[in-house]
Amino acid sequence: MENVKISSFQLFTLIYIFILGTTVIFPVGADAKQAAWISIFFGLLSGLPLLLMYYYLNKQYTNLLLTEYCIKILGKYIGTMIGILYILFFLYGAARDVRDVMELTPLFLYGTPSWAIAFMLILPILYGLYLGIEVIGRTSEIFFPYIVLTVILVVVFVIFSDLVKIENLRPITEPGWETVLRTTRKEAWMAPFGEMICFTMIFAYLKKPKLILKVGVAGVVSSGLVLVLIHILIFSVLGSEARNTSIAPLLRMVQKINIGDIIQRLDAFFMIWLIVNVYFKVTVFMYAAVIGGATIFKVSKSYLVIPSGLIVFITSIFIAGSYTAHYAQSDFVLKNVYPIFAVYIPLLLCVVTFVRNKIKKRKPRSAENF
Repeated sequence: MENVKISSFQLFTLIYIFILGTTVIFPVGADAKQAAWISIFFGLLSGLPLLLMYYYLNKQYTNLLLTEYCIKILGKYIGTMIGILYILFFLYGAARDVRDVMELTPLFLYGTPSWAIAFMLILPILYGLYLGIEVIGRTSEIFFPYIVLTVILVVVFVIFSDLVKIENLRPITEPGWETVLRTTRKEAWMAPFGEMICFTMIFAYLKKPKLILKVGVAGVVSSGLVLVLIHILIFSVLGSEARNTSIAPLLRMVQKINIGDIIQRLDAFFMIWLIVNVYFKVTVFMYAAVIGGATIFKVSKSYLVIPSGLIVFITSIFIAGSYTAHYAQSDFVLKNVYPIFAVYIPLLLCVVTFVRNKIKKRKPRSAENF
């Protein structure tokens, strides 16, 4: 664990940008049709109990990371094995997001090899990992106004371009509540809210640990509502069918912006915003993996930065043969793999910790009675 601290605002900005990530780009919850934004909202609500679990564990082990208190709770061998699985999970999450950029950027940079895109994205991430979480937090603080301002400008430009058609949102619940809830569980819950498990590797660095829950809730709710707003806007502009069949519906919406034939062709502006989002999301994933490896294998994190970068780079290239395969794989892991790491294991850790605390409280009373 690094001997540094980050501020509450830096943690907030990291959470905010992390949740927006690539989730704001893709047609999340397509099965729910025009009610997909409701699935995202339910995903937000379902993500808050997860945050409470992560906070509870951090409160019990304030100065420890997830990989450290796994060992403390489950024992050396089982805890170490689970810690290594988490490292692999974080690396996979990073590779998946890098692959997202590899699929999207060629829509703008025609003819650019996808491996070159991945390489150029990972290089500055590795530099950030070398510098550590304090520098990463400061950098997110600097870019945060740009992220927020870009969202505001997109919303304003879309409205003034006269693109919004409220009728595209109707009927709101056409697919039925069963489909909406199923889509929430299958997609909108785990991505991005279940991915917040990464921050169990960062919470211990906060200067004021008592503020973790407040900062976490503020970051999750604010970014989650922005996600909902953006997807409502996309539906109102593109309609259900065009939104759910497009690779990048947000990019398609931005391409339609035209105010007086002056403000238009904002693709480049949008792609810079996307790269900044993905940079921080991949950085958080990779930092969680690197610092987790450093605590388990008792080495300096600097020794693990380049190997982790190579693993993410190679995995992002060979993770799937095409966009269709990548999307299908994402659908599978979000439903079957992510819940194991984001829900079931943390829940197990909470239960074991809670039971142990109860037993400890009863032991002194038993001794007194004796």
